Formats: sequence, structure tokens, C-alpha cells
Amino acid sequence: MELALADYSVQDMVESVRTTLRPLAEAKGLEFLASVPNDLPLAHGDSGRLTQCLMNLAGNSLKFTKQGHVAISVEPKGEMLAFRVADTGIGIPPEKIGSLFTEFKQTDATIASEYGGTGLGLSITKKFIEMHGGRIWVESELGKGSSFIFEIPLRVEAGAAA
Repeated sequence: MELALADYSVQDMVESVRTTLRPLAEAKGLEFLASVPNDLPLAHGDSGRLTQCLMNLAGNSLKFTKQGHVAISVEPKGEMLAFRVADTGIGIPPEKIGSLFTEFKQTDATIASEYGGTGLGLSITKKFIEMHGGRIWVESELGKGSSFIFEIPLRVEAGAAA
């Protein structure tokens, strides 16, 4: 897999994800929020792959949230961009967090049967984030929700991806 690097608007990318997933949020009665600073410069990276990452993360949040909200936020941190997808969903047990990004791994069979999915979304997301020279992690409290956070360089240069 290779990245198709080009300039992109972070605001447009987040709005595209929000527009695509809004019907799912509305069908579940969830608030679906997005917060992106208006003054962010154009970023440079693979917006298609990053859109897929945000779709995976926000889609999961919507899937595992029965009430409350899902929020996508972006903030600049020096030469990095920090993306956060936070929800008021079921949360993740601490002992399961370490294996979340493993291929075909779901937290347990009960979750897989109730919520569905292949167990590939998070491993693919992690791979794309790392190809951008970034990292991803999760903060979660059982019964209170989860936040998936990833940081990538504002400008990914050719050859920088692993």
C-alpha cells in the first residue's frame, strides 16, 4: 500500500465524514458533532486514507454508542494535527485495549455477535496512521465512553512513510 500525497482541507475531510455518517447518528438519536478550527492551513497527506480512518473510528463510535453523542475534533499541535473521535458509548475494558488494533480481533464474541464487524477496521486505521508518520491510541472508561486519538504530521513528505 502506498500513500497518494496531496494538499487537502482538514475541514472538508471532517465534514465529508460527518455528512456520510449523519444518517446513522440520526437513526440512533445521537448527537454527532465536529469541531475543526477555521484557521487550519491546508494539510499534506493522503486525504482518502485519512477519511477512511475517520470513517472507521466514527463509524465504530456510532455503532457502540446507544445514547449521548459522538464528536470528531481536530487541533493543531505544532507541526502535528491531533484528531479525536470521542463517544459516550459502552467503553472498553482496560484489559482489552492492548489488543484493539490487532487484525481480526474483537473485544469478545458477545460484542462481535451483537454489534457485528470484521475486526479489520482498527488494524487498517493504525496502519494508515503509521504510514503518515503518526500514532494512534485509545482512552476509555467502561460504561462512560471512549476516545480514539491519532496524531499525524500536518505535512507528510514523500518517502517519510514507512
